[in-house]
Amino acid sequence: MQEFLTFLLDDTIMPIRNEILHLNKGDKIELEDTMSQSRYIFGVSDGIIAIHKDNTILDFAATDHFIGFHTDNESPMYGKVLSEVATVWKFNLQDIFAKISLTRNGFLLYNKHAMQIHDRLLKKLSILKLNNPNKLILSLRSLVSRFGEPSTDNEARRLPQCFTKKILSDYTGIKLSSLTHALNKLHDDGKIMYSRRVILVYI
Repeated sequence: MQEFLTFLLDDTIMPIRNEILHLNKGDKIELEDTMSQSRYIFGVSDGIIAIHKDNTILDFAATDHFIGFHTDNESPMYGKVLSEVATVWKFNLQDIFAKISLTRNGFLLYNKHAMQIHDRLLKKLSILKLNNPNKLILSLRSLVSRFGEPSTDNEARRLPQCFTKKILSDYTGIKLSSLTHALNKLHDDGKIMYSRRVILVYI
């Protein structure tokens, strides 16, 4: 969604307030300011960020993705940096809606991003209905399709190390003890290569 971020930063259409933030691993990104009743959207220029709701990870955002469009108007959500560093652009949600209302292209870019979020969450919901091994392998394949790194095995992609077992547990809803068992089973079945700090997923 680089086009959407470029559109928002284009002052020739309608200048809107923005701020660039340089963050480190573990930094929390607040999506709401209860004092001012403001909601914020963050466009990711670099890094990987988890989108949390309570103790669950709903989704992840990386370069050219946005944080803040997920909402159910019930539990507060926030972002947390997984990678060593991250760079994000901060916008006010009202400013974004005012800007996209000015042009057809802006609305189409926003709609494209909203549909991507919707499709990913629907896919995740369908995966969560499966047993743990199937739930995990489909989740891993989805993650490496988005964030995977090259490996020495051309048939496999490496999951970035920031996706720890705790992160995978919070994302899939599989308890940590059961997650380790599921990882070992997938390894034994030849679907992944799993060691203490490395997960290679065959695609």
